[in-house]
Amino acid sequence: MGRILEWFSRQWTGFRRFVRFLGGIYALIVYSIKNYFGEKKGRDQVNAIIVMQMYFTGVMAVKIISFVALALGAITILQGFTQLSRVGALDFVGRLLNIVIVRELGPVLTAFIVLSRSGTAIAAEIGTMMVNDEVNALEIQGIDTLKFIVFPRITGMVLSLVLLNIYFSTLALVGGFVVANIVGGVSYELFFEYVFNSITLLDILASFLKCVLFGIFIATVSVFHGFQAFVSTQIPQVTTAAVMSSISVLFVLDAILTVIFYI
Repeated sequence: MGRILEWFSRQWTGFRRFVRFLGGIYALIVYSIKNYFGEKKGRDQVNAIIVMQMYFTGVMAVKIISFVALALGAITILQGFTQLSRVGALDFVGRLLNIVIVRELGPVLTAFIVLSRSGTAIAAEIGTMMVNDEVNALEIQGIDTLKFIVFPRITGMVLSLVLLNIYFSTLALVGGFVVANIVGGVSYELFFEYVFNSITLLDILASFLKCVLFGIFIATVSVFHGFQAFVSTQIPQVTTAAVMSSISVLFVLDAILTVIFYI
């Protein structure tokens, strides 16, 4: 009986933590947006922080994004072209690239790269600010931390992720074309005819929406966990928690959106 009660106690504690997590995420998103648009004062400073966040999240990730995108496009075509050419179904090359890159791996891999760089950095940065009482100092000075800390990181993350995904998908298609041209002698016109005939507006919309939601939740989850640090030894813990929570959220969101758009 004691073990049963202990099990229920653990489950109840886990459920309360989950509800607290969801409530915190909701509050950070809603009130940071509300505070930004509710008062014009300080918007120029917030916009400057957004630009800095976009530079760190977007521009500084271009190298690794370029490498992964080219490799993914090349490998996808190398594997798919070999199999499809055997059955005379080269027209499915475009559909394969669309499913692998535009619909799924483009947004997901871009989000994972951004999470590994910027998500961890945000959690560690906010955690350090909490430990050093910088957040409390800002609030004492009358500075809206939701507006100046949370909103710029969410907005910068979303804008960067959308732009990086466009860049990723484009470069992956280029990498696929290079391999298709070298291996199978597929011309530029024929390759991109295959690709553009398979990509629909729904695919573009789904990819865009995934990036927007991925960006919102990566930034918000990272900030939320960063706010949970109160001593320096907790900073690595909240950073790890931010990564694990973000990965879970990304897969759940990806599955939900895939079902909504394609099933």
